This record gives sequence, C-alpha cells and structure tokens, in this order.
Amino acid sequence: MRLFSLLTLLLTLPLAAAHADSPHPAALRIGLDHSYRHSATLLISCDQQFTLSNPLSNRSIAHGGKGVIYKLTALPTGITLARVDDLKDTPIAEKLSALNALSGGAGFVKIARLDSRPFGSKGLPWHRYRGFLTVRREPDSTLRVINTIQLEPYLYGVIPAEIGSRVPIEAMKAQAVAARTYALKNRGKCKVDGFDLDDTTRCEGYYGVDGETALCNAAVDDTRGQVMVYKGHLIDAPYSTDSGGVTACDTNGDCPYLCAVRDADPGDGREYADTGKYHTWSQTFTTVQIQALLAKDPRTYVEKFVSLSLDGLDASGRVVRATVTGADGTLRTVTGPQLRQILGYDVLRSTRLTLTRTTDGSYRFDGRGWGHGLGMSQDGAVAMAGPRYHKTYLEILRHYYTGIALVSVGTLTPEQTARRGS
Repeated sequence: MRLFSLLTLLLTLPLAAAHADSPHPAALRIGLDHSYRHSATLLISCDQQFTLSNPLSNRSIAHGGKGVIYKLTALPTGITLARVDDLKDTPIAEKLSALNALSGGAGFVKIARLDSRPFGSKGLPWHRYRGFLTVRREPDSTLRVINTIQLEPYLYGVIPAEIGSRVPIEAMKAQAVAARTYALKNRGKCKVDGFDLDDTTRCEGYYGVDGETALCNAAVDDTRGQVMVYKGHLIDAPYSTDSGGVTACDTNGDCPYLCAVRDADPGDGREYADTGKYHTWSQTFTTVQIQALLAKDPRTYVEKFVSLSLDGLDASGRVVRATVTGADGTLRTVTGPQLRQILGYDVLRSTRLTLTRTTDGSYRFDGRGWGHGLGMSQDGAVAMAGPRYHKTYLEILRHYYTGIALVSVGTLTPEQTARRGS
C-alpha cells in the first residue's frame, strides 16, 4: 500500500503543479475504467515508433517499432512485460509498479484487453488514444489504464460518446462547451484514484481516437476554449440524456444557474425531446421483486416489508424522498436519487415519476426522461438544433443554464475556476 500511495503521488505531482500555475492546465488524466478496469492482461502497440518507460525513474524500458506488440500481465509481485513475436512472448521486465507508453511521433498508442481472449483470435478489441497511456498495478493485483491528454483533443473523443456523431453541428457545439466546462470545473473529481476524471457515467463518456469524426472534431475546434460562467465564475455543467419535459433544479442552492426550466418550445409548446426513446416510460415490480431489491441495500432493508411510498416533489416535479415501511414499524427513508440507485439507473431512468399500486398489489412507476435532468438535455439539444427550430449552440446553452455567459477559459483566474470544496 505504501508503494501504491507513493506511485499515485508521483504520477499526480506534475498535474498538480500545472493546476497551480494555470486555470486551464495543459493535460487531463483520464481513467479508462469503462473498458480496462480490473483487467489482468493488456496488449500495447502503436502505429509509429513508441517508447515504454518507468514513470517512477523516467527510464526507458523498451523501444518498439511500428506495429510491435507488448504484453502486460498483472501478478501479485508486479507487472510483467514481454514482447510478442509470432505469438511467442519474450520477457522484457518484471515486478514493475507502472509503465508509460508514448508515441515517438504523431501516432496513436493503442491498447487491447486480452484477459479471456487468445492473442491470435479475430476481433481483438484494440482502441487508440492521443497523448500517452499509463498502466499501473492496483492493490488487488489488476491493471488500471490512464490516458494523459490535452483538453481539446480529449473533447474529440467525448462528443461522439456523449451526444453522438450523427446529430446537428450546433448540438455538437453545445455539447463541446458543456463538456469542456464540466471537465475543467470537475478536474480532480477522481483524485483519490490517481487521475482527474474517468470515462464512465460518473464523469464523461470518452471513446478516444476511434470514436472521432471530422464533424465532431470541427464542433470542438469551432468552440475552442469556450466555457460557461455565471457571475464571472466557471459553472458546473452537468447534462443528461432527456430532462423529461422539465430540467431538474439544484435543491441546495449552490448552483443558481441550474433551475427548473420547462424543456419545450415557447411558441408551439411542444417538448423538445418528445420523440426520445425514454421520454416516457413505465416499470412494474411485483411485491416480491421490489422487496428483494430493497432488501439488498442497508439503506432500504427492513425485516418484513410492508410498503414503499414516495414523499414530496421538488420544483421540477422530481421525487424528493422515498420511505420503506416494515411490519414492526421500522421506517427507512432515502432520497429520490438514492432510490434510483438502489433499484437500478436503467430501471428507474429518472426521478421525475409517479408510483401507483395496481390491483394485484404490484408497484408501477410511470416516469419521464432519462438521467438526473440537471443542465442540458442532450435529446432536447438535438431537437433544438434540428430543422424544426434551428437553434444555435449559444441559444441551446442559455436555455439550459440560466444566466450564463460564454468566455474564453484563458481569461479566467484560478479562483474563478475552482471546484466547490477545493
């Protein structure tokens, strides 16, 4: 554990220094947890010459030519590194804590998770990344992959992952500004894990080079450096798939730009995302099913389940509390978002919902939208930018984030970009 803590500190020191010197540091460290978390064996290669080095000593371990493949295997004693030639492994190093993979030119480092796949199998899942990759061994003797990358190229891989590559360009631009603002405001959100952000729904989706398209990259380039501010300070800029007709509000009052906004055209009254796949949805549980799900979490566990009820709505019509009642009078109360987490984010797709007991005693949830609902609705932005409304990205952003302005990030001071609680 001491070695792991030292490694995490050393890997994050350069970025901490950059953050102190500038409100828009040169690089972000993105944990590639979606595809590579808890991997046991990885392959690394590059479409140009590349170098593998030890991040602790900054010494080179190996130099690979174009297309040369190296295998990294996690063992309790450390990472073993081998060169793969004609399906045969040639040992290079062992007992490594971590290593960096960096292209020697303008190429992209690529990585594949081997684990259960034989090396010679077809369809090996290679993924390419800009910047450089760090692979480190975790305390549980698995591998973790971190991509260190400049902010703007990082966004090239975020746009297709978040809003898609086949949507109107103005929607892509709105997504680029929101994602850029979010990334800078939330930089360090995953610092306990040794990086800034990850590529899961905890932070922002990110596909790397393989998700990029010319149009997505143009949306990033056309908005280069633009971020949202409220009264001169960088905002937090959450977004979700579909607001369900009304955006969520910040109930804590920390973010006055996140208000309950009716997500509909003021002219025709039509909700922007009304054709979305989950704009309306329904989910029914039998008493036995919902009791079993609630019993799995200590926050909602009662010995003899009697009922579940929803209590109170916020200004956007989202559930504030849920109460589980036991036969002995035990009450377990959780927030609406906590109930969604317990029952499943893809089951209760939002907290803008109602609960009905059916005649057979089942629990039917009727809901609207998908996601937390704060900030921009991606489906709504796509509709606003489409042929029916022809909204610009600035109009889209001003609709979803009340009272904001767009500025160049280079004009902001560190105090204006600071995270809450940092």
